[in-house]
Amino acid sequence: MLEVSFDIMQSCAIAAAVVMVGRGIVKRVKFFQTYCIPGVIVCGLLVSLTLGLLRGGGILTVNWNVAVLKEWFMDVFFTGVGLTASWKLIKKGGAKLCMGIAVTIIGLILAQNVLGIALAIPLGLHPLQGIGMGSLSLMGGVGTSGTIAPMYEELGAENAVVISVMCATFGMIFASLVGGPVARVLIRKHKLSGNRDEVDASALKEHSVTPLNAKSLMGSVALIIVSAGLGSYISIWAGTIPYIEFPYFIGCMLGGVIVRNILDHTSYEFREEEVETFGSICLDLFLAMTMMTIDVTKLASVFGAFVIILAAQVVLMILWGYFVTFNTCGRNYDAAVMVAGHIGMGLGSGPNTMANERAVIAEYGPSNVAWVIFPPFALIVLDIVNPIFCSLVAPWIASLV
Repeated sequence: MLEVSFDIMQSCAIAAAVVMVGRGIVKRVKFFQTYCIPGVIVCGLLVSLTLGLLRGGGILTVNWNVAVLKEWFMDVFFTGVGLTASWKLIKKGGAKLCMGIAVTIIGLILAQNVLGIALAIPLGLHPLQGIGMGSLSLMGGVGTSGTIAPMYEELGAENAVVISVMCATFGMIFASLVGGPVARVLIRKHKLSGNRDEVDASALKEHSVTPLNAKSLMGSVALIIVSAGLGSYISIWAGTIPYIEFPYFIGCMLGGVIVRNILDHTSYEFREEEVETFGSICLDLFLAMTMMTIDVTKLASVFGAFVIILAAQVVLMILWGYFVTFNTCGRNYDAAVMVAGHIGMGLGSGPNTMANERAVIAEYGPSNVAWVIFPPFALIVLDIVNPIFCSLVAPWIASLV
């Protein structure tokens, strides 16, 4: 068998090529645009599937050197997430609405994991594989899956990475398929409507332009890296606590949270668009390295259980949005739009959330509360609670097997 090895720079170059080729594929294929499937996932899957088949056929083995860079990009991305967690933003939504959003987000994290474990065990899977097909992948997406699932494999959950990554990928398709229809059923049943006189914030944001400035961009990049460095000490300290596995990236994320809320009390100009942009770049490169190095052919051994658990999770998400999210978020038109967004987030990712809400708003009228408050606040709660929960409970669950 031919064996090829790539060093760290060559591996990164191929990851960058995966990002660029993936964008070209999505630009030309309507299906991927409709269901908000990122190009890096599409191209990364094609690469990993091709290499898996070549390896299985005894033709070619590829060795990558991505461990250090992949972890760095991951840590920086989650630091950027932490920097978006502004207490001022939380207060804008009002205590009651924010509490409702937090309850439905955290409740779904628990419900998805309970369902995943409850189905995984009788289907002959490791319970951590059940979490891998729970909130880790469906609410966390490919990024969180690729970050935490390797720890699950170390704890005995075989092929947890490929299972969770593939669950996150297919989840994005169902997120776009069912989000809008559930919201429409709620709107028609309760005879709800949007305020047509309200300025459509979604349209304003879509057409807004942030000027590129090298000086300010460098400031934002430096802020992220400094925050990650400070957060690393949180990880080091937490690592000394007995019986707790505390992932390094969570400390970086908490460092971002602390820095952002300190800066909110100063005159520092925080440029959120630049922070999000740099974070997105790091996320794409991390995803490319994750996707192109997994062996998707390993999913074949658990395919039947995979389909059953994924189908059950889709049903859970529909029922949760209909009965829980709608009621905890106000039982009004804004709440119905948030249901569409929550289904997008609960099965897919941020883009699915925005696409689902935009589709409902375009048909029934603006909902600035749902558009401006729900996505950022819900993502703050999700991106802090979900990875911490999925990381900290893993050793305890593994010890029960």
